[in-house]
Amino acid sequence: MAENSVRERVLDSLLDIIAGQGLERVTIREVAAGAGVSIGSVQYYARSKEEMLRLAFEHVIDSALARADAIPREGPVGEVVRAVLREFLPLDGTRIRETRVYLAFAARALVDPALAERQQAIMARLRALGADAVRVAQERGQALPEADPELFGIATVALLDGLSLQLLTEPGGIDAATALRLADLHVTQAFRMDGVVR
Repeated sequence: MAENSVRERVLDSLLDIIAGQGLERVTIREVAAGAGVSIGSVQYYARSKEEMLRLAFEHVIDSALARADAIPREGPVGEVVRAVLREFLPLDGTRIRETRVYLAFAARALVDPALAERQQAIMARLRALGADAVRVAQERGQALPEADPELFGIATVALLDGLSLQLLTEPGGIDAATALRLADLHVTQAFRMDGVVR
């Protein structure tokens, strides 16, 4: 069995347990059983529960960022931002699982300083990306001159967190179409968007 394959199976098992049963159910034995590998194989990647939890958190964040980075940087900046926002919303099976894991960690970060530090670093990076996009668009004449880059970055992260939480915890309330419309409306607050009613 290739090493990458073992790591992927361990991660899949770990994410399934967290997303389906919560952080409390994570043990090396449970992850090994779910992955169909030995306990030693799991311990090769993470020697403790805390290391497994950090591995899972970093994996879901890295996966979302990798999808966002893969979006072509062609065309109007606002359209790129619009596409990137969609990668962070729980709109399919993969992103639902990732978001459930992320939300479990967000709650744990309230009492875990190391995890809180990692989460804060990720949030700061996302806010900075949003602010930088507005600045680039303003330089190109593709954003409203009065748009505040820093405020846009802060509002973007807050919007993504709020929409993700509502989509997963209130199925009878907000739906995917409404979440996408709200994300689009948010983008129009800073960017010039052809064909989008502001």
